[in-house]
Amino acid sequence: MANRRDTSWVGTLLAALLALLCVVPLVLLVVRGAVDGLGPFRTVLAAESTGAALTKSLLLGTLSGVVAVAVALPAAWFSQVTDMPGARVFRVLLVLPLAVPSYVSGFVVMAAFAHNGWLHGLLRPFGFEDAPDVYSLWGVVLALTWAYPLALLQIQAALSRTDPAMWGAARTLGAGPWRAFADVVLPALRAPMATGGLLVGLYAIGDFGAVSLLRFESLSYLVYLRHKSLFARAEVVPLSLLLAVVALVLVVIVLVVGGRTARGARTLDVHRAWPTIELGRWRWVAFAFCATLVLVFVGLPLGVVGYWLTRGLRLGAELRMPWDDAAHSAILGGVSALILVVAAIGPALAHRFGRVGGARALRTLTFVGYALPGIVVALSMVSFVVRWVEPLYQTFGLLVIAYVIRFTPLALGTLEDGLQRVGTGLMDAARTLGASRARATLTVILPSAAPAIGAAALGVFIAVVKELPAALILGPLEYDTLSTRIWTLTEDAFYALAAVPIFMMLGVALIGLIAGRRLSR
Repeated sequence: MANRRDTSWVGTLLAALLALLCVVPLVLLVVRGAVDGLGPFRTVLAAESTGAALTKSLLLGTLSGVVAVAVALPAAWFSQVTDMPGARVFRVLLVLPLAVPSYVSGFVVMAAFAHNGWLHGLLRPFGFEDAPDVYSLWGVVLALTWAYPLALLQIQAALSRTDPAMWGAARTLGAGPWRAFADVVLPALRAPMATGGLLVGLYAIGDFGAVSLLRFESLSYLVYLRHKSLFARAEVVPLSLLLAVVALVLVVIVLVVGGRTARGARTLDVHRAWPTIELGRWRWVAFAFCATLVLVFVGLPLGVVGYWLTRGLRLGAELRMPWDDAAHSAILGGVSALILVVAAIGPALAHRFGRVGGARALRTLTFVGYALPGIVVALSMVSFVVRWVEPLYQTFGLLVIAYVIRFTPLALGTLEDGLQRVGTGLMDAARTLGASRARATLTVILPSAAPAIGAAALGVFIAVVKELPAALILGPLEYDTLSTRIWTLTEDAFYALAAVPIFMMLGVALIGLIAGRRLSR
């Protein structure tokens, strides 16, 4: 115990530094708002467009969360514990839509469902002349449904912690499978369902890619429009603060619900595996449901992008491989992942094997940068750097700092979860054999935690490669990434030209996601 106290200050210091860095954008916004005075706030709050954008953002977040949970709940149940054909394969395939960025799913919705889109063209010979208006709430909700794996992962994890004896007892007492699911399983999944829905809602409220492509005037899109305007830039800070408040309220709810879930999980028997639940004649219905999800959320992006690529080649478009953009994305992702894993491993180790003072408060503060929409983080840093450290503006270093602020919880959370599987007895045994704490960590603990370290690095890498707002606003001039290239081309409706970088982006993300899932097991 003494050894833990002796080293606790190191973990506390590292965790405090990370937490401080993550709250910097919010502090900068508040300071900038105080400097500008109340005038811009009055203007923003009095504008009808602000109320409309706030309503649209809340409606978008609510509907996206509800739809995601409605999709994720049956998918998790069928793939996790039933005898559905191919259940093990579907556990991986159903998570793959998480690799599709919102600006790509927005492009898919436009290219497939809009007037003269891919599906419209296929259905027109059968009498379907009118296409629905995708530049609306339903179109954006559809584009953001690609984020349903955020809820799926929460429900899958909760199912693995749920004691199957409750299900068995209900069946023994004569309850049918549907009654047992409704009375026993569903109540145990309410908290993770709420957490998953809130995570998707948070993602939707802060989204920039799909809402900008589909011209849906949510708060995040309004912030971007004001930033581009020469006459309304004073409204950027008040709108950003309003968006930040909405996002932070949601993340507090996520943390509260997640804490309740964790407390409930301690009472469950985690050592029992679920029996394979027989679906009978519903086996193929479940298979059709999961196969449809994979077809729509994985196959449709590949099909739409392939269609536009083929069409461009047929029309003689000069398509080029954006190797420079891919290299820029890979370098940014690799550097950011390395920095974040190195920075987060100390606090994660101290949290597992030491006593970190105020650990929960510091952990919560790291969510601030992640909760703030990317465009808010980027604009808050611009306002500070341009005024005080102008040489840092639009540099590689500033962009990496933004990624560290945004994605610290991804690295820290993955490392902490992975280290929970490393027993404290390993450290105690190494120390008993005479190894110093540092040597025990390097030779015993870190090798045991290698899968978690690899999964954390891959998670950050994928997040950076997909990220758009920071790369668009903070990136160096003439330093395009795959994300900025795709966004520029799709915004200008150059779909054929955008197909190649989209395929490259999806390939990198899909490979990384599959590898990360295997490492995190």
